[in-house]
Amino acid sequence: MAEVKLKEEQELWEPAEVENRRIKEDPDCGGVQSPHEPAPSPVQIKEEPKEIQIKQESIQVIVIGKSENEESLLHEVVKEEDGDEAESENSSDTDDSGDWTPSAESPTPKTHTAQLQEPALGNNVSEDGGPEKLHKCSQCGKRFLTRSNLNRHVRTHTGEKPFRCSDCAKEFACRSDLKRHIRSHMGEKPLMCSVCGKSFSQNSNLKTHMRTHTGEKPFMCSICGNNFSQNAYLKTHMRTHTGEKPFRCSVCEKSFSRNGELKLHMMTHSGEKPFRCSVCAMSFLENNVLKKHMRTHTGEKPFMCSVCAVSFSRYGNLKSHMRTHTGERPFRCSFCAMCFSQNGHLKRHMKLHTGDKPFRCPVCGKDFTLNVNLKIHMRTHTGEKPFRCSVCVKSFSRNSILKKHMRFHTGEKPFRCTVCGKCFSQNGNLYTHMRTHTGEKTFTCSVCGKKFSQNGHLKRHMMTHTGEKHSNDNFL
Repeated sequence: MAEVKLKEEQELWEPAEVENRRIKEDPDCGGVQSPHEPAPSPVQIKEEPKEIQIKQESIQVIVIGKSENEESLLHEVVKEEDGDEAESENSSDTDDSGDWTPSAESPTPKTHTAQLQEPALGNNVSEDGGPEKLHKCSQCGKRFLTRSNLNRHVRTHTGEKPFRCSDCAKEFACRSDLKRHIRSHMGEKPLMCSVCGKSFSQNSNLKTHMRTHTGEKPFMCSICGNNFSQNAYLKTHMRTHTGEKPFRCSVCEKSFSRNGELKLHMMTHSGEKPFRCSVCAMSFLENNVLKKHMRTHTGEKPFMCSVCAVSFSRYGNLKSHMRTHTGERPFRCSFCAMCFSQNGHLKRHMKLHTGDKPFRCPVCGKDFTLNVNLKIHMRTHTGEKPFRCSVCVKSFSRNSILKKHMRFHTGEKPFRCTVCGKCFSQNGNLYTHMRTHTGEKTFTCSVCGKKFSQNGHLKRHMMTHTGEKHSNDNFL
């Protein structure tokens, strides 16, 4: 009978012996033994009473991770700072189960004797075959392999940020985030692009940068189907559909869809222009505007027309120029339906309908629709003629007049009549000539109502009413 009893007890404890040895080797479980009992040894296993007691104590430590009391214990200690420095930058799972110690509320050996009847695999392995996540968040129920990962997760609920930067006092929830932030102060950029060699302080920034080389745009707008390389760009784009403008000016309460637009707008209130030209000391609100301005000094024209090879300093100018080849005129007047290739031309045209002339000459009080016209007009008062002919040294107040004048030297007549083929040096002369074909007479005498095709003809006719002699009579 004694031999049969001993055999039954050996069969009872041999599977637990194997399970106990395997769990101690598992870093996630970290087999912790009772501080009050010596570690099991081959000598102790031979002694039947001590063997049973040791087995029960081992089982107590192994199964306690699955008890309900442990969840309450975790909730009490979850805010304690994990001193383990092995927390990696990528927030990988770390084994810190060795930090756990049994409490007085631990279940009795009898309780775990009943739990021993569960399948041995259930202590270490989850249903999907991976390691079981014993550490459960008491607020959202999410589970984690290690307590350190649970600690980091709990901070998303509490908002706790225990890691503070010693330079700028900025706080972070994870030590790895603080380490990445420190690089912004040190200028450390250990991650290098394999294509262009540009360096970055964070791996996420490098991944985003790589899309500029690959052309990858994984973020798609669900409304219009546009793709973007960054999720932040997609979020900003979505505001064009929703009309959301979350950034409000504190001065005039104007709202903007982007924070950058708000910052630029605020400078209109402060008068700040932080970007200064090193050549002429002009200042600008935006750096890209300064870059465009610098081309006026360098003469750089990086944008070339693919049709006629004319180059431009700005891309917008190239787009406007391309319409001279395509004939596109997308800007339509709402009054007379006249179309223009440039929006600026439409704005100038609209003033003909509104009669708006906001620019007044300080000398004679004449008003103009455009500031450039006022500047040209001022030369009639100052006598300034900055445009000089390189052939006859004659000077002109306008560059357009100089260009027309140059055709007298070159004999160029680029304006051809489509009816008779006659050529003209000036476009205005072609328009006047076309009336000989159409019979149009737009100039009417205010005295007798007679009409003329040219304004000059009307002026000569008016002399017949006034009695004034034509100046050409002096040469007869």
